[in-house]
Amino acid sequence: MAQITIEHTRARGTLILGSNPGDGILQLLNPWGFRYARNVGHVFLRGSRDRAADMRRIRGAKAALEGNGHAVTLTIDEAERRTFQEAEQDRYRRADRRAERLDARADRLQETSDARWAEGRRLAASYMGEPVKVDHYSANRHLRDLERSRKMCGRAVAEQEEADRCRNLAEAAATFEEHRKDVGTTLRRLEALRARLGRIERQAEAAVRAAAARASSEGRTDPEQLVDHLARLDADHHDVGEQIRHWERLIEEAEAGGAKVWRPDDFTPGDYCRTGERWYLVLRVNQRTLSVPKSLDWQARVYDRGNQLGSRTSTLPYDKVSGRMSAEEMAAWKRSEGLPD
Repeated sequence: MAQITIEHTRARGTLILGSNPGDGILQLLNPWGFRYARNVGHVFLRGSRDRAADMRRIRGAKAALEGNGHAVTLTIDEAERRTFQEAEQDRYRRADRRAERLDARADRLQETSDARWAEGRRLAASYMGEPVKVDHYSANRHLRDLERSRKMCGRAVAEQEEADRCRNLAEAAATFEEHRKDVGTTLRRLEALRARLGRIERQAEAAVRAAAARASSEGRTDPEQLVDHLARLDADHHDVGEQIRHWERLIEEAEAGGAKVWRPDDFTPGDYCRTGERWYLVLRVNQRTLSVPKSLDWQARVYDRGNQLGSRTSTLPYDKVSGRMSAEEMAAWKRSEGLPD
């Protein structure tokens, strides 16, 4: 039996040390989300890097190993981490490499698909639509060629589908950084991160209050457990705060470069805002959204009081807004487009 160490740091993720290929460790840990990484030479937990230790999976892996007679040591250090900037640049590099690999695979599949399709079509066309002469000596060869043609064309179609899939994935990987830095996407991400930061702060306050309540009522509390819990929350708070600062700098740089970030000060009731190809009348300006008319006229280019569904309204967040017109500008635009007032 092996001496296994389950090690977790935010910098490297959760790794299994002391395992060798073929020793059966990976098969034991597969149900808990562990995989083998050839580039690092370790069994690792997917998605564990730059995150707090997933104790449910780690405890499950430890129990699975000990149940098979292995000696297991846990080593968890939440303080060892890399900066968010380093992690983000690493994500961009891996996306670029993934795009190159997928493009190369798509090219290989396209080439073999075209060759198989051409050969299958040649075999089928060589008989010029002649039916199989079942009583003739050529019948067996004719049937074999038709079957070969069918299989080759079928494989060609499957390879073409796989080539198209790889090409789509390669395109997504190539544009990963662009989409990641999109202003609207970044604004929505910032909103989610700020909400998460608030939850972490509330959890820390609740943990301290609960420990104080136990100490006053029962006269005892576990300081080590409280310190461990607060240390993990502090590490999460540090990580989320660093992410917020990173994306806020990106928004500032985007605005300095000419990108428009829409805010409540940009609108007054009676203006029109654009999202996609449609314009909406602004009914009310809120701190985080604009109140606009709700309509069932999905073909309309402008939603206003004229096609509003009764008095119903909906909200449009500022990160979805892509343009603004005043009421006068909208009236002039409608006349130029031949739309009714």
